Amino acid sequence: MSQMARLIIVATAGLALAGCTTPRAGRDSLAPDPWEKTNRSIYSFNRSIDKAVVTPATKAYRAVLPQAAQRGIRNVFNLASQPLSFVNSVLQGKPKQAMRTAGRFAINATIGVGGLADHASDMGVVDEPEDFGQTLAVWGVKSGPYVMLPFFGPSSVRDTLGFGLDQVADPFDIQLQRETKALEYYAIRAVSLLDTRSFLLDTADSLLRGSADEYATVRSAYLQLRENQIYDGNPPQDEDEVVPLGADEAAATEPSAAEPAAATPAAEPTPATDAPAQPQ
Repeated sequence: MSQMARLIIVATAGLALAGCTTPRAGRDSLAPDPWEKTNRSIYSFNRSIDKAVVTPATKAYRAVLPQAAQRGIRNVFNLASQPLSFVNSVLQGKPKQAMRTAGRFAINATIGVGGLADHASDMGVVDEPEDFGQTLAVWGVKSGPYVMLPFFGPSSVRDTLGFGLDQVADPFDIQLQRETKALEYYAIRAVSLLDTRSFLLDTADSLLRGSADEYATVRSAYLQLRENQIYDGNPPQDEDEVVPLGADEAAATEPSAAEPAAATPAAEPTPATDAPAQPQ
């Protein structure tokens, strides 16, 4: 999957997340928006490009290709994203997740006929996407201000740096550039973008139409989604916490079932233990 397509997934999937959750007070402060005026102008520009070019092209793509073909293309691009997820899982100290990602790649590349079929998910080996923005967060790099990138959509200073690293260090993308001519390479990237936009056409657009402030909705949804991704689906409840260890390492530090917890007086309920918080 292309980097542009991946960012569009983050933005629009975040809208879906916002539609089914209530934003926690103060969470947007994790990535302040001091450049809001400029960001809003860029957002308007991006939306105009989407409405004038990307959406019409996507509707034509859906009209021409049958559902089975679209599903196969989506699976192939998902297969292509696995090497980058593997690299970042290793860098985040998640060896077990890295091995699952490698296994998913092997299954779908072989019995999945080059990724056309997603047999790995049928076998319970689900997609666990990782990118350099998440890796930088786990390493303790602060989020920095919220940024709306021209053409690429919502980001932060940290995620923009991560995006740049994704661009130059994606193993599949590096190999693709080596083995294809420029026109072929950008054609593949364009198909990836259309596939992603097609997948989100029915959900993201309806959510945006129902929003009183599209820009604020996208910003809040993006920040919540990225936080959720960084914490592997278990974001902290308190802002005073710190970024967790890799999921595998954190699991290894949990108390063993054979070691009972210390007794707690009945009159004093045991305080919940939250995961550490995302860096600023």
